Amino acid sequence: MLRTCVAVLIAVLLGAFAAPLQAHASDDACASRSLAHGAASASVRLEDDKGTQTKIVSSLTVHVPTEWRYATGLLLGEDSEQYRRAMRCLMRGPESQFQWWDEWRSHRPEIRSERNGTRVQVDTYAWAGHQGTTWVGPWDIDIGNDYWSIRLNPAPALQHVRWSSVTVEPGSSSAVSAEPRPTRGEGESGLVWEPRPGANMPAVRVRLDPSWQRSWAAQGDRLRFSVPDEISGWTWFVAAMLLYAARRTRAAGPLSPEETDRVTMAELWAWIAVVVMLLTSGDNVFYTVMQRLFGDEWANRQAHYALVDNIVLGWILLLVGRPRRRTLWLAGAALTLPGLTVALRPEALGLTADAFVPRNAHDEAVLGLFTATGCVFALLLMGSAALGWRLAGSAGLIRPVPPATSQVPPRPRELSLRWTAPSVLLTVAVIGLCVANTSERAWQRASWLSERANVHYGIDHLQALRNELAWFAVNSRDWWSGYIWLFSGLAILAVIRARAHSPAASPLNPGPVEKLWMLILFPVMVGLSLGVYVGNDAANSLWFFVNLGSFGLVLTVCRGTAVLERPLRRSGEPLSRTISSQRQQLLDRARRYREIHAKLRRLDQGQSDDGAMDRRTCERELRSLHRWRNSTGAADELPLDVSVVDAALALGPHDTWWENGRRAARLAAFVGLPASALIVWAEQLRGDALTSTLYYGFGLPDTLMDCLYWEVTWAVAGFLLGALWRRLPGRRGPMRSLPVAAAFALPVGLDAIGNLISREPQTHLALYAVAMLTVLTVTGIVLDLETFRGERHYWQSRLGLLLSIYHMRYFSLQVAYLLAQLIALFTLWQFFTDAGGPPEQGANPPVSGSGA
Repeated sequence: MLRTCVAVLIAVLLGAFAAPLQAHASDDACASRSLAHGAASASVRLEDDKGTQTKIVSSLTVHVPTEWRYATGLLLGEDSEQYRRAMRCLMRGPESQFQWWDEWRSHRPEIRSERNGTRVQVDTYAWAGHQGTTWVGPWDIDIGNDYWSIRLNPAPALQHVRWSSVTVEPGSSSAVSAEPRPTRGEGESGLVWEPRPGANMPAVRVRLDPSWQRSWAAQGDRLRFSVPDEISGWTWFVAAMLLYAARRTRAAGPLSPEETDRVTMAELWAWIAVVVMLLTSGDNVFYTVMQRLFGDEWANRQAHYALVDNIVLGWILLLVGRPRRRTLWLAGAALTLPGLTVALRPEALGLTADAFVPRNAHDEAVLGLFTATGCVFALLLMGSAALGWRLAGSAGLIRPVPPATSQVPPRPRELSLRWTAPSVLLTVAVIGLCVANTSERAWQRASWLSERANVHYGIDHLQALRNELAWFAVNSRDWWSGYIWLFSGLAILAVIRARAHSPAASPLNPGPVEKLWMLILFPVMVGLSLGVYVGNDAANSLWFFVNLGSFGLVLTVCRGTAVLERPLRRSGEPLSRTISSQRQQLLDRARRYREIHAKLRRLDQGQSDDGAMDRRTCERELRSLHRWRNSTGAADELPLDVSVVDAALALGPHDTWWENGRRAARLAAFVGLPASALIVWAEQLRGDALTSTLYYGFGLPDTLMDCLYWEVTWAVAGFLLGALWRRLPGRRGPMRSLPVAAAFALPVGLDAIGNLISREPQTHLALYAVAMLTVLTVTGIVLDLETFRGERHYWQSRLGLLLSIYHMRYFSLQVAYLLAQLIALFTLWQFFTDAGGPPEQGANPPVSGSGA
């Protein structure tokens, strides 16, 4: 009994001395006592009016006395271990390893010598993008369902310094409580604590009630927000509209073999798109729900089985693409084997049951997982290339092989492994390097104060890169699924082309069935995917129908207002019935009309070409040019307010609406190059947008795809302008471009209203609308110019021909109209080049599979 009492007494005494000894050891590690003569101040500011998510901006200023043991290290470079140790004591604690993934730095700490010491200022920031605790600088930000709390929690080494001031600026959030009592207020809602000399550090804690917009934006990881965000999207509705349009096409009448093949392909792609969504968004929803219900091991299973999902997707695309070269099928089989091996037998390669790399794994395991993920991604890209090649060929975007003789029809150009394999391998290599580079950059950012010489640093560093490799299958699949709209657009274009080349099709204007397919094409490849509020895509699905309704509304309003739909004066039949078959005669009359008007202008100015010119003679000839014949051959006259030049311009540069659309698409894509560069720069390469691009594994590939996206947008908008040229109101190209630009801008305006309600910035909405209007306006002018391309060799320059077509008066109006657009575009450019212009991107890219 006595021995037991003595043992208990010794244990109590050791426990009583353990805490002070441990605290003293921590103090000795950072020499905290010698910092007692230092001073510190801290502030935190919540910026919730510049982005979807709240930006938490922290600033910590410390006056370090000269006698501090590590003060000299602050004057060294960031790569110095003495610098890291000193900053680690001021920012983190005595431990050697820290990884703060939520904290960002816009610039390196400011360090300068001052009297009796060194002044250190560290500015950091984070985004309130998820629930839980976010550490930024000396602050702990606890984000809950209804309330947020801000707590001052500096490094232990700063516990003994004199705190001159502590400032909390909650922004638009309401401060519910503050402990201890603030010394004073600052600004509209700022709280300031100014402890008296000799007082202890204030244990500041502020409880906030954020606005519902910013609160919802920080709850994206909750099921009630994440599930609607994942299942929303346009693909479901695009697939439904494709099936509906295919049914309408079959019911419209007998189809040619080419039309039947294109319509069947559109139906098949609609079902494939649904399968793609189930294997991407459905997969994410399933594993998210299972992870919440049964634990984190389900998240690891998603990374494992994503290999199988990607193999299934790759083979579905390859089977539908139907490449005729046997080498492509053999290459697909070769790419499948490594992925299946890792997916079915990961333990055989030294991996875990969930295909992750354990900490003690050999290099062979890493190499096996690296090979498997790369091959599976290559298979997915190869299947995409096969399907895209088939659809692009059906849409007439790939030139066929020219025949050897004129009696043999041209045959389709086949996809070959000779070009596919290098392209796919290069894409996989570039994207893999981008992901590895950004993963390394993210690790360096999160662990910038960790001790490099510690063995745990190397182990944690390597494991972070390995986890990124394990999640590559999920992340690459989700990135790829964001561009399947290209397949939908190509399938629609293939059907429109088949209908345009059908023997029963009208060369003058697209029929009701073609208009239906164009109606679907507009939201798929022209309309913007908007409706993303408070960081959630739940309302995004509605914008498919907003774009669909906007274009349909424009077509309805424009019905019967085109020049070619005006009635002839005597018979009353539409001008389009008789004018399309007499194109050359109309162009000759239009040229004579312009020559007579040029003579009349010289007469008005007193500049007669010869003495015999008479104004009455010119007027009689103009009246004769106005006479026409209707479809029965009877004498008739053009409408009073329609000249032969107006009628010629209404036909467009080509005989058929399909050729007009093709030519307009090429022109719009070329004209839109500067607009694409400007938008991509504003979206991806400026300010915090550049930070997001550089720290997201697929950021640089996304930048290239963003260029492609806008070029496709301009091209398809131009195609619709050209295909509907003869149905659109207006006498000149710039006026005909207004309806298509209005259909594009209407959803943009509605989204701006939604942004006002959700208190979000308007980002680049005005830039999008003005850029579309400018591109289509210039395209319309060039189409007018190409209508009279047969006269090009009679003029010294295209400008002279354009002046003749538009006349001086109308041309000055068009120039003023175009200059107004360019001034608006330049104003927006200046706005976005201003440092306070665009909103800062709040969505941090995931650095591991947790964000997948």
